[in-house]
Amino acid sequence: MRKLGMKNLVICGTSGVGKTFLEEELEKRKISFQLPKYFDRDNRPGERKNKNISLSKGEFLKIRNEFFFTLEYNGCNYGWKRKDKKKDRPVSLAITLKDLESFLKENKDFRPVLLWVDKGDLEIIKERMKKRGDPKEKIEQRMSLAREELKNREEYGRIVKENKGEIFKIKNDKTIFDEVIPRIVTLE
Repeated sequence: MRKLGMKNLVICGTSGVGKTFLEEELEKRKISFQLPKYFDRDNRPGERKNKNISLSKGEFLKIRNEFFFTLEYNGCNYGWKRKDKKKDRPVSLAITLKDLESFLKENKDFRPVLLWVDKGDLEIIKERMKKRGDPKEKIEQRMSLAREELKNREEYGRIVKENKGEIFKIKNDKTIFDEVIPRIVTLE
């Protein structure tokens, strides 16, 4: 097997499953560079401000043409700038499931990685959000969204497989370290 090489990663999955955490771990290990994410919402507790740039709605709209991809999630806009893509090493970014297909049509140089949990394992996500200090109403909102997203898991899995991606079932907090990262570094 050979290393990932210069393939960029787009990480998707149910709300709260660990997409951003995976991006951060890949960057720590120098596997990929986590692209800064611009958005028009407040930063969440614990978010790295150099990778998560909060703008006003007006500021976001002013620079919209600088992004190679944008999406709307939960009433907020998100974007990634063209200038932040690295030519000398792979990059990673995390997006919503509903935007995966359009992202891959526009960005052929990315390999998808899908993270999901079984419906019975949603408590893992809930506990993670509690630990990081998310308010109760935000947790319930994101849990509801995760349950909705799981209804279309097979369709998202099909899109990932058609684009030579990988699918990982998150069973606990060690899955990222024990299964996901080792597989990503050996992708053919």
